[in-house]
Amino acid sequence: MSTHNPSSSAPAERLNLREHAWPFYIAAMVCGVAGMIAAIALGAMQNDSFKRFFFAYLTSYAFFLAITLGGLFLVILQHLTRAGWAVNLRRIAEWLAGSMPIMAVLAAPIVVSILLGQLNGHGSLYKWSNAAEREHYPDFRKLWLTPAFFLARMAFCFIVWSMLGLWYWKTSTRQDVTGDYRLSEKMQAFAAPAMVLFGLTFTSAAFDFLMSLDAEWASTIFGVYYFAGAALASFSTIIVTVLLLQARGFLRKSVTVEHFHDLGKFLFGFTFFWGYIGFSQFMLYWYANMPEETEWFRRRGATTALHAANTWSYVILALLFGHFLLPFPGLMSRHVKRHPRVLGAWAVWMLAFCWLDVFWMIRPEYYGDGRFDIGLIDLACFLGIGGILVVWVLRKAAHDSLRPLQDPRLEASMTLEIM
Repeated sequence: MSTHNPSSSAPAERLNLREHAWPFYIAAMVCGVAGMIAAIALGAMQNDSFKRFFFAYLTSYAFFLAITLGGLFLVILQHLTRAGWAVNLRRIAEWLAGSMPIMAVLAAPIVVSILLGQLNGHGSLYKWSNAAEREHYPDFRKLWLTPAFFLARMAFCFIVWSMLGLWYWKTSTRQDVTGDYRLSEKMQAFAAPAMVLFGLTFTSAAFDFLMSLDAEWASTIFGVYYFAGAALASFSTIIVTVLLLQARGFLRKSVTVEHFHDLGKFLFGFTFFWGYIGFSQFMLYWYANMPEETEWFRRRGATTALHAANTWSYVILALLFGHFLLPFPGLMSRHVKRHPRVLGAWAVWMLAFCWLDVFWMIRPEYYGDGRFDIGLIDLACFLGIGGILVVWVLRKAAHDSLRPLQDPRLEASMTLEIM
Protein backbone atom coordinates (compact mmCIF):
# COMPACT_ATOMS: atom_id res chain seq x y z
CA MET A 1 0.00 0.00 0.00
CA SER A 2 2.82 2.40 0.83
CA THR A 3 4.26 2.36 -2.71
CA HIS A 4 1.06 2.06 -4.72
CA ASN A 5 0.06 5.12 -6.78
CA PRO A 6 -3.45 4.50 -8.07
CA SER A 7 -3.82 7.86 -9.73
CA SER A 8 -1.38 6.84 -12.44
CA SER A 9 -3.87 4.31 -13.83
CA ALA A 10 -6.92 6.55 -13.62
CA PRO A 11 -8.38 7.54 -16.99
CA ALA A 12 -8.67 11.17 -18.06
CA GLU A 13 -12.23 12.43 -17.65
CA ARG A 14 -14.26 15.35 -16.35
CA LEU A 15 -14.10 15.31 -12.55
CA ASN A 16 -14.79 18.90 -11.53
CA LEU A 17 -18.12 20.69 -11.70
CA ARG A 18 -16.80 24.22 -11.06
CA GLU A 19 -18.94 26.70 -13.05
CA HIS A 20 -21.25 23.90 -14.22
CA ALA A 21 -22.73 23.77 -10.70
CA TRP A 22 -23.79 27.42 -10.79
CA PRO A 23 -27.18 27.09 -12.61
CA PHE A 24 -28.23 24.22 -10.34
CA TYR A 25 -27.00 26.14 -7.30
CA ILE A 26 -29.20 29.14 -8.20
CA ALA A 27 -32.22 26.93 -8.93
CA ALA A 28 -31.81 25.08 -5.63
CA MET A 29 -31.42 28.35 -3.75
CA VAL A 30 -34.62 29.74 -5.28
CA CYS A 31 -36.51 26.52 -4.44
CA GLY A 32 -35.17 26.49 -0.91
CA VAL A 33 -35.94 30.10 -0.05
CA ALA A 34 -39.29 30.21 -1.87
CA GLY A 35 -40.32 26.88 -0.36
CA MET A 36 -39.54 27.97 3.19
CA ILE A 37 -41.37 31.28 2.80
CA ALA A 38 -44.38 29.58 1.25
CA ALA A 39 -44.46 26.88 3.94
CA ILE A 40 -44.42 29.44 6.77
CA ALA A 41 -47.08 31.57 5.05
CA LEU A 42 -49.33 28.56 4.48
CA GLY A 43 -48.76 27.48 8.07
CA ALA A 44 -49.84 30.89 9.36
CA MET A 45 -53.06 30.64 7.33
CA GLN A 46 -54.11 27.46 9.15
CA ASN A 47 -54.84 29.27 12.44
CA ASP A 48 -53.73 26.25 14.46
CA SER A 49 -50.59 27.67 16.10
CA PHE A 50 -48.55 26.31 13.17
CA LYS A 51 -49.31 22.70 14.08
CA ARG A 52 -50.05 21.79 10.45
CA PHE A 53 -46.80 23.41 9.39
CA PHE A 54 -44.80 21.52 12.01
CA PHE A 55 -46.16 18.15 10.89
CA ALA A 56 -45.53 18.89 7.21
CA TYR A 57 -42.06 20.13 8.07
CA LEU A 58 -41.16 17.09 10.18
CA THR A 59 -42.23 14.78 7.34
CA SER A 60 -39.88 16.35 4.80
CA TYR A 61 -37.15 16.86 7.39
CA ALA A 62 -37.19 13.19 8.47
CA PHE A 63 -36.99 12.14 4.80
CA PHE A 64 -33.94 14.28 4.00
CA LEU A 65 -32.33 13.47 7.34
CA ALA A 66 -32.64 9.79 6.41
CA ILE A 67 -30.77 10.45 3.14
CA THR A 68 -27.91 12.31 4.83
CA LEU A 69 -27.63 9.78 7.65
CA GLY A 70 -27.65 7.00 5.07
CA GLY A 71 -24.72 8.75 3.39
CA LEU A 72 -22.82 8.86 6.68
CA PHE A 73 -23.50 5.16 7.21
CA LEU A 74 -22.17 4.32 3.75
CA VAL A 75 -18.96 6.31 4.28
CA ILE A 76 -18.25 4.61 7.60
CA LEU A 77 -19.19 1.18 6.22
CA GLN A 78 -16.88 1.51 3.21
CA HIS A 79 -13.91 2.29 5.44
CA LEU A 80 -14.89 -0.35 7.99
CA THR A 81 -14.95 -3.08 5.32
CA ARG A 82 -12.13 -1.56 3.22
CA ALA A 83 -14.40 -1.73 0.21
CA GLY A 84 -12.36 -1.08 -2.91
CA TRP A 85 -15.22 -1.27 -5.42
CA ALA A 86 -17.02 1.76 -3.95
CA VAL A 87 -14.15 4.27 -3.97
CA ASN A 88 -15.39 6.02 -7.13
CA LEU A 89 -18.84 6.45 -5.58
CA ARG A 90 -17.74 7.48 -2.10
CA ARG A 91 -17.45 11.21 -2.68
CA ILE A 92 -21.23 11.60 -3.15
CA ALA A 93 -21.83 9.82 0.16
CA GLU A 94 -19.19 12.06 1.77
CA TRP A 95 -21.07 15.16 0.63
CA LEU A 96 -24.27 13.80 2.14
CA ALA A 97 -22.45 12.92 5.38
CA GLY A 98 -20.85 16.36 5.49
CA SER A 99 -24.30 17.97 5.33
CA MET A 100 -25.09 17.27 8.98
CA PRO A 101 -24.37 20.87 10.14
CA ILE A 102 -27.04 22.29 7.83
CA MET A 103 -29.45 19.55 8.91
CA ALA A 104 -28.83 20.68 12.50
CA VAL A 105 -29.77 24.24 11.54
CA LEU A 106 -32.84 23.02 9.67
CA ALA A 107 -34.02 21.29 12.87
CA ALA A 108 -34.85 24.74 14.32
CA PRO A 109 -38.64 24.51 13.65
CA ILE A 110 -38.75 21.23 15.61
CA VAL A 111 -37.09 22.98 18.54
CA VAL A 112 -39.59 25.85 18.24
CA SER A 113 -42.44 23.34 18.28
CA ILE A 114 -41.19 21.84 21.54
CA LEU A 115 -40.80 25.26 23.13
CA LEU A 116 -44.34 26.22 22.08
CA GLY A 117 -45.70 23.05 23.61
CA GLN A 118 -43.84 23.76 26.81
CA LEU A 119 -45.34 27.27 27.00
CA ASN A 120 -48.98 26.68 26.18
CA GLY A 121 -49.50 23.10 24.99
CA HIS A 122 -50.78 24.28 21.59
CA GLY A 123 -49.33 23.75 18.14
CA SER A 124 -46.63 21.33 19.19
CA LEU A 125 -45.63 18.15 17.39
CA TYR A 126 -45.18 16.33 20.66
CA LYS A 127 -47.87 16.13 23.32
CA TRP A 128 -45.25 15.31 25.94
CA SER A 129 -43.68 18.76 25.53
CA ASN A 130 -46.40 20.08 27.85
CA ALA A 131 -45.86 19.37 31.56
CA ALA A 132 -49.55 18.67 32.20
CA GLU A 133 -49.57 15.92 29.57
CA ARG A 134 -46.42 14.30 30.98
CA GLU A 135 -48.03 13.86 34.38
CA HIS A 136 -49.88 10.80 33.02
CA TYR A 137 -46.66 9.02 31.97
CA PRO A 138 -44.66 6.49 34.01
CA ASP A 139 -41.70 8.00 35.88
CA PHE A 140 -39.02 6.79 33.46
CA ARG A 141 -40.90 7.99 30.39
CA LYS A 142 -41.70 11.27 32.11
CA LEU A 143 -37.97 11.86 32.72
CA TRP A 144 -36.89 10.73 29.24
CA LEU A 145 -39.37 13.01 27.46
CA THR A 146 -38.67 16.24 29.28
CA PRO A 147 -37.95 19.03 26.75
CA ALA A 148 -34.54 19.82 28.23
CA PHE A 149 -33.37 16.20 28.07
CA PHE A 150 -34.80 15.79 24.57
CA LEU A 151 -32.97 18.88 23.29
CA ALA A 152 -29.74 17.75 24.97
CA ARG A 153 -29.94 14.36 23.21
CA MET A 154 -30.78 16.09 19.95
CA ALA A 155 -27.74 18.39 20.27
CA PHE A 156 -25.48 15.44 21.12
CA CYS A 157 -26.64 13.50 18.06
CA PHE A 158 -26.00 16.40 15.69
CA ILE A 159 -22.60 17.10 17.23
CA VAL A 160 -21.57 13.46 16.73
CA TRP A 161 -22.95 13.30 13.19
CA SER A 162 -21.39 16.62 12.19
CA MET A 163 -17.98 15.71 13.59
CA LEU A 164 -18.00 12.33 11.86
CA GLY A 165 -19.34 13.60 8.53
CA LEU A 166 -17.04 16.62 8.31
CA TRP A 167 -13.98 14.70 9.45
CA TYR A 168 -14.38 11.93 6.88
CA TRP A 169 -15.12 14.44 4.11
CA LYS A 170 -12.17 16.71 4.97
CA THR A 171 -9.76 13.81 5.41
CA SER A 172 -10.77 12.29 2.08
CA THR A 173 -10.43 15.57 0.17
CA ARG A 174 -7.10 16.28 1.89
CA GLN A 175 -5.83 12.95 0.56
CA ASP A 176 -6.69 14.17 -2.95
CA VAL A 177 -4.00 16.83 -2.47
CA THR A 178 -1.38 15.06 -0.38
CA GLY A 179 -1.73 11.49 -1.64
CA ASP A 180 -0.86 10.28 1.88
CA TYR A 181 -1.94 6.63 2.13
CA ARG A 182 -1.84 6.90 5.94
CA LEU A 183 -5.03 8.98 5.82
CA SER A 184 -6.86 5.91 4.53
CA GLU A 185 -5.45 3.86 7.40
CA LYS A 186 -6.57 6.52 9.86
CA MET A 187 -10.11 6.57 8.45
CA GLN A 188 -10.24 2.76 8.58
CA ALA A 189 -8.99 2.66 12.17
CA PHE A 190 -11.69 5.06 13.33
CA ALA A 191 -14.51 3.35 11.39
CA ALA A 192 -15.38 0.75 14.06
CA PRO A 193 -15.98 3.20 16.95
CA ALA A 194 -17.63 5.57 14.49
CA MET A 195 -20.11 2.86 13.51
CA VAL A 196 -20.97 2.23 17.16
CA LEU A 197 -21.55 5.96 17.72
CA PHE A 198 -23.64 6.12 14.56
CA GLY A 199 -25.84 3.19 15.60
CA LEU A 200 -26.53 4.58 19.07
CA THR A 201 -27.27 8.13 17.93
CA PHE A 202 -29.35 7.00 14.95
CA THR A 203 -31.55 4.84 17.15
CA SER A 204 -31.95 7.62 19.70
CA ALA A 205 -32.95 10.10 16.99
CA ALA A 206 -35.50 7.70 15.48
CA PHE A 207 -37.08 7.21 18.89
CA ASP A 208 -37.11 10.93 19.67
CA PHE A 209 -38.11 12.52 16.36
CA LEU A 210 -40.62 9.92 15.19
CA MET A 211 -41.64 7.31 17.74
CA SER A 212 -42.26 9.85 20.51
CA LEU A 213 -45.04 11.45 18.45
CA ASP A 214 -47.11 8.83 20.27
CA ALA A 215 -45.53 8.62 23.71
CA GLU A 216 -47.84 5.76 24.69
CA TRP A 217 -46.42 3.42 22.03
CA ALA A 218 -42.96 1.91 21.87
CA SER A 219 -41.10 -0.48 19.59
CA THR A 220 -37.54 -1.66 20.14
CA ILE A 221 -37.24 -2.38 16.41
CA PHE A 222 -38.38 1.07 15.29
CA GLY A 223 -34.84 2.45 14.92
CA VAL A 224 -33.91 -0.44 12.62
CA TYR A 225 -37.06 0.16 10.57
CA TYR A 226 -36.16 3.82 10.02
CA PHE A 227 -32.56 2.82 9.27
CA ALA A 228 -33.67 0.41 6.53
CA GLY A 229 -35.52 3.25 4.82
CA ALA A 230 -32.54 5.57 5.28
CA ALA A 231 -30.16 3.11 3.60
CA LEU A 232 -32.61 2.63 0.72
CA ALA A 233 -33.05 6.39 0.27
CA SER A 234 -29.30 6.99 0.33
CA PHE A 235 -28.43 4.28 -2.22
CA SER A 236 -31.25 5.56 -4.44
CA THR A 237 -29.93 9.12 -4.16
CA ILE A 238 -26.42 8.04 -5.14
CA ILE A 239 -27.74 6.15 -8.19
CA VAL A 240 -29.79 9.12 -9.36
CA THR A 241 -26.93 11.57 -8.71
CA VAL A 242 -24.43 9.50 -10.71
CA LEU A 243 -26.87 9.24 -13.63
CA LEU A 244 -27.41 13.01 -13.60
CA LEU A 245 -23.66 13.62 -13.54
CA GLN A 246 -23.04 11.18 -16.36
CA ALA A 247 -25.77 12.84 -18.42
CA ARG A 248 -23.71 16.05 -18.14
CA GLY A 249 -20.49 14.29 -19.17
CA PHE A 250 -18.97 13.58 -15.73
CA LEU A 251 -17.77 10.27 -14.20
CA ARG A 252 -18.44 8.35 -17.41
CA LYS A 253 -15.23 6.33 -17.12
CA SER A 254 -14.99 6.09 -13.34
CA VAL A 255 -18.49 4.70 -12.76
CA THR A 256 -19.29 1.77 -15.02
CA VAL A 257 -22.02 -0.82 -15.40
CA GLU A 258 -20.15 -2.87 -12.80
CA HIS A 259 -20.64 -0.16 -10.17
CA PHE A 260 -24.33 0.16 -11.04
CA HIS A 261 -24.60 -3.61 -10.67
CA ASP A 262 -23.25 -3.44 -7.11
CA LEU A 263 -25.47 -0.46 -6.27
CA GLY A 264 -28.43 -2.41 -7.60
CA LYS A 265 -27.56 -5.35 -5.36
CA PHE A 266 -27.56 -3.08 -2.32
CA LEU A 267 -30.85 -1.52 -3.42
CA PHE A 268 -32.36 -4.98 -3.81
CA GLY A 269 -30.93 -6.20 -0.50
CA PHE A 270 -32.22 -3.27 1.53
CA THR A 271 -35.62 -3.51 -0.16
CA PHE A 272 -35.88 -7.03 1.23
CA PHE A 273 -34.46 -5.90 4.59
CA TRP A 274 -37.06 -3.11 4.87
CA GLY A 275 -39.86 -5.60 4.15
CA TYR A 276 -38.48 -8.08 6.68
CA ILE A 277 -38.16 -5.47 9.46
CA GLY A 278 -41.57 -3.95 8.67
CA PHE A 279 -43.26 -7.35 8.81
CA SER A 280 -41.40 -8.32 11.99
CA GLN A 281 -42.54 -5.18 13.77
CA PHE A 282 -46.16 -5.61 12.69
CA MET A 283 -46.25 -9.36 13.35
CA LEU A 284 -45.14 -9.03 16.98
CA TYR A 285 -47.91 -6.55 17.78
CA TRP A 286 -50.51 -8.50 15.84
CA TYR A 287 -49.59 -11.67 17.72
CA ALA A 288 -49.77 -10.00 21.15
CA ASN A 289 -53.01 -8.19 20.19
CA MET A 290 -52.83 -5.72 23.11
CA PRO A 291 -55.09 -2.68 22.51
CA GLU A 292 -52.59 -0.15 23.89
CA GLU A 293 -50.00 -1.42 21.39
CA THR A 294 -52.12 -2.12 18.30
CA GLU A 295 -53.67 1.37 18.36
CA TRP A 296 -50.58 2.81 16.63
CA PHE A 297 -51.09 0.47 13.67
CA ARG A 298 -54.87 0.95 13.64
CA ARG A 299 -54.44 4.71 13.17
CA ARG A 300 -52.16 3.94 10.22
CA GLY A 301 -54.64 1.76 8.38
CA ALA A 302 -53.83 -1.75 9.64
CA THR A 303 -57.53 -2.67 9.90
CA THR A 304 -59.47 -5.74 8.83
CA ALA A 305 -61.28 -3.99 5.99
CA LEU A 306 -60.88 -1.05 3.66
CA HIS A 307 -63.36 1.72 4.38
CA ALA A 308 -63.69 5.47 3.99
CA ALA A 309 -63.35 6.09 7.73
CA ASN A 310 -59.62 5.27 7.62
CA THR A 311 -58.02 6.20 4.32
CA TRP A 312 -54.61 5.18 5.69
CA SER A 313 -55.61 1.61 4.82
CA TYR A 314 -54.91 2.49 1.18
CA VAL A 315 -51.57 4.03 2.12
CA ILE A 316 -50.43 0.93 3.97
CA LEU A 317 -51.41 -1.18 0.94
CA ALA A 318 -49.50 1.22 -1.32
CA LEU A 319 -46.43 0.73 0.89
CA LEU A 320 -46.83 -3.03 0.88
CA PHE A 321 -46.89 -3.21 -2.91
CA GLY A 322 -44.87 -0.15 -3.90
CA HIS A 323 -42.14 -0.44 -1.28
CA PHE A 324 -41.72 -4.21 -1.32
CA LEU A 325 -43.86 -6.57 -3.43
CA LEU A 326 -43.21 -4.78 -6.74
CA PRO A 327 -39.57 -3.64 -6.38
CA PHE A 328 -38.48 -6.97 -4.87
CA PRO A 329 -38.97 -8.96 -8.10
CA GLY A 330 -38.32 -5.83 -10.17
CA LEU A 331 -34.78 -5.47 -8.81
CA MET A 332 -33.98 -9.18 -8.66
CA SER A 333 -32.78 -9.57 -12.24
CA ARG A 334 -29.10 -9.15 -13.10
CA HIS A 335 -30.15 -7.40 -16.31
CA VAL A 336 -32.00 -4.67 -14.39
CA LYS A 337 -28.98 -4.01 -12.20
CA ARG A 338 -26.75 -3.71 -15.28
CA HIS A 339 -29.08 -1.33 -17.11
CA PRO A 340 -28.36 2.10 -15.54
CA ARG A 341 -31.50 3.84 -16.79
CA VAL A 342 -33.81 1.08 -15.62
CA LEU A 343 -32.01 0.98 -12.29
CA GLY A 344 -32.33 4.76 -12.11
CA ALA A 345 -36.09 4.51 -12.65
CA TRP A 346 -36.32 2.06 -9.76
CA ALA A 347 -34.19 4.40 -7.61
CA VAL A 348 -36.64 7.26 -8.23
CA TRP A 349 -39.50 4.88 -7.46
CA MET A 350 -37.88 3.87 -4.16
CA LEU A 351 -37.27 7.50 -3.18
CA ALA A 352 -40.96 8.25 -3.68
CA PHE A 353 -42.00 5.35 -1.48
CA CYS A 354 -39.34 6.13 1.13
CA TRP A 355 -40.99 9.55 1.45
CA LEU A 356 -44.43 7.94 1.64
CA ASP A 357 -43.14 5.63 4.37
CA VAL A 358 -41.99 8.61 6.45
CA PHE A 359 -45.31 10.33 5.74
CA TRP A 360 -47.13 7.20 6.96
CA MET A 361 -45.13 7.12 10.18
CA ILE A 362 -45.75 10.79 11.03
CA ARG A 363 -48.95 12.25 9.62
CA PRO A 364 -51.62 10.03 11.30
CA GLU A 365 -50.66 11.68 14.59
CA TYR A 366 -51.87 15.04 13.29
CA TYR A 367 -55.57 14.16 13.11
CA GLY A 368 -55.61 10.89 14.99
CA ASP A 369 -58.92 9.81 13.43
CA GLY A 370 -57.89 8.13 10.18
CA ARG A 371 -58.07 11.16 7.92
CA PHE A 372 -55.55 11.46 5.10
CA ASP A 373 -54.38 14.93 4.19
CA ILE A 374 -51.71 16.22 1.84
CA GLY A 375 -51.47 19.72 0.40
CA LEU A 376 -49.36 22.59 -0.88
CA ILE A 377 -47.72 23.06 2.49
CA ASP A 378 -46.18 19.58 2.18
CA LEU A 379 -44.76 20.45 -1.23
CA ALA A 380 -43.45 23.77 0.07
CA CYS A 381 -41.65 22.08 2.99
CA PHE A 382 -40.20 19.46 0.66
CA LEU A 383 -38.85 22.08 -1.75
CA GLY A 384 -37.63 24.29 1.08
CA ILE A 385 -35.62 21.66 2.95
CA GLY A 386 -34.54 19.83 -0.21
CA GLY A 387 -33.45 23.05 -1.92
CA ILE A 388 -31.32 24.18 1.02
CA LEU A 389 -29.72 20.74 1.33
CA VAL A 390 -28.88 20.68 -2.39
CA VAL A 391 -27.32 24.15 -2.10
CA TRP A 392 -25.09 22.90 0.72
CA VAL A 393 -24.05 19.81 -1.24
CA LEU A 394 -23.37 21.79 -4.42
CA ARG A 395 -21.07 24.17 -2.54
CA LYS A 396 -18.86 21.17 -1.81
CA ALA A 397 -19.33 19.52 -5.20
CA ALA A 398 -18.27 22.68 -7.04
CA HIS A 399 -14.83 22.65 -5.40
CA ASP A 400 -14.10 18.96 -4.81
CA SER A 401 -13.20 16.26 -7.26
CA LEU A 402 -16.24 14.12 -8.04
CA ARG A 403 -14.34 11.05 -6.87
CA PRO A 404 -11.28 10.42 -4.67
CA LEU A 405 -8.03 10.93 -6.59
CA GLN A 406 -5.36 9.33 -4.41
CA ASP A 407 -7.11 6.58 -2.47
CA PRO A 408 -4.90 3.45 -2.30
CA ARG A 409 -7.87 1.33 -3.42
CA LEU A 410 -8.68 3.46 -6.45
CA GLU A 411 -7.36 0.93 -8.94
CA ALA A 412 -9.66 -1.75 -7.48
CA SER A 413 -12.63 0.49 -8.19
CA MET A 414 -11.38 1.41 -11.66
CA THR A 415 -10.93 -2.21 -12.67
CA LEU A 416 -14.08 -3.55 -11.00
CA GLU A 417 -15.52 -6.51 -12.85
CA ILE A 418 -18.39 -8.67 -11.63
CA MET A 419 -18.42 -12.24 -12.87
